[in-house]
Amino acid sequence: MIMAGGLLPMAVLANPFSALSLRPTAEIPVTGKILTTLQDGDYVLPRFSPDSRYLAYSHVILQGNTELTEIHALDLKTLEVKVLLNAKASLKFAIYKSFVTGFAWQDATTLKAGISDGDVNGIDLIFDVAAGKLVGKKPFSLTEYAHGQERALTPELEAAFPSIPGPVLANALANGFKVGNKKYIVQKNYWKQDNHVWYLDGEHKTINRLVEIPEEWIYSLRGGFASGHAFILLVAFGQEAWLVRHAGDKMELLHRFAVKNYQQTNLRVEFVRGDRVLFQVSTGPDYEKRENFLFIYDKSGLRKIRETAPIYDLDVDPAGTLVCLSQWNGKQRKLVVRELKEFR
Repeated sequence: MIMAGGLLPMAVLANPFSALSLRPTAEIPVTGKILTTLQDGDYVLPRFSPDSRYLAYSHVILQGNTELTEIHALDLKTLEVKVLLNAKASLKFAIYKSFVTGFAWQDATTLKAGISDGDVNGIDLIFDVAAGKLVGKKPFSLTEYAHGQERALTPELEAAFPSIPGPVLANALANGFKVGNKKYIVQKNYWKQDNHVWYLDGEHKTINRLVEIPEEWIYSLRGGFASGHAFILLVAFGQEAWLVRHAGDKMELLHRFAVKNYQQTNLRVEFVRGDRVLFQVSTGPDYEKRENFLFIYDKSGLRKIRETAPIYDLDVDPAGTLVCLSQWNGKQRKLVVRELKEFR
């Protein structure tokens, strides 16, 4: 969608979605039987193991003014909780606080947990979950992690898009979204470059502009995925975000959100089966109270998943049969493991 400067008033040009009509979105329940609920603490970052046997999560604990973390693993067969890291042990990793930056399952029983020191460094801890033991650790720097992201650029991709300078392309790919084999949705977000949303097809060596973005909307592309011949995009700026469908030369507005911080608003695909995609949208930073939204998109359109308590985070098991919801329970967050009916 390209707008000519002389045809529309500046108020419309400033927002590429202001002229779009909002399509109605159905709300549906997709969760079934509750398997277990954990609500005697403040629990975040649920992540299922590859075989759905274990659920790793972080238990946030305040000791005075210091935020610490525990790392737990719930055995979904026995419902036994293993404490892999307690708060006292996490204190030695903290400068200002300690918290889990993310979990990554290496295999069915090996869990890597990144622990931040609340400043610029941290440590990766490796656990044998079945044995309940720490088996390895490796310090890391968050600044090194940021520089490492630019390695997404390969000589093959650089050759596919010769019109985009190497540093610009590296930055676009590092902050963009892969939507297929050698296919990306990106913003350039680089000095003296436009901030439009582009589709880069490395297989066919083509570049297509999807959305014309105002100059000040830097880092406003917050997520995207492909579904058939359409792209689903999350774009945000200020305290508002728009979920749009781009197909051919047309855009449709699927949903509109109020957000706390647009650069900390994100879309994350949770599960895909055929043309059906389950994804969540976060509406602000992790350190503030905010609600995430859960959607299903397929050829019939967009449907919002209805839950009684606001969702802070979630994870879907690899089989698509279980979902763990981290939901607000007063000022804390509980975990609810439920059957997921939609993908059975």
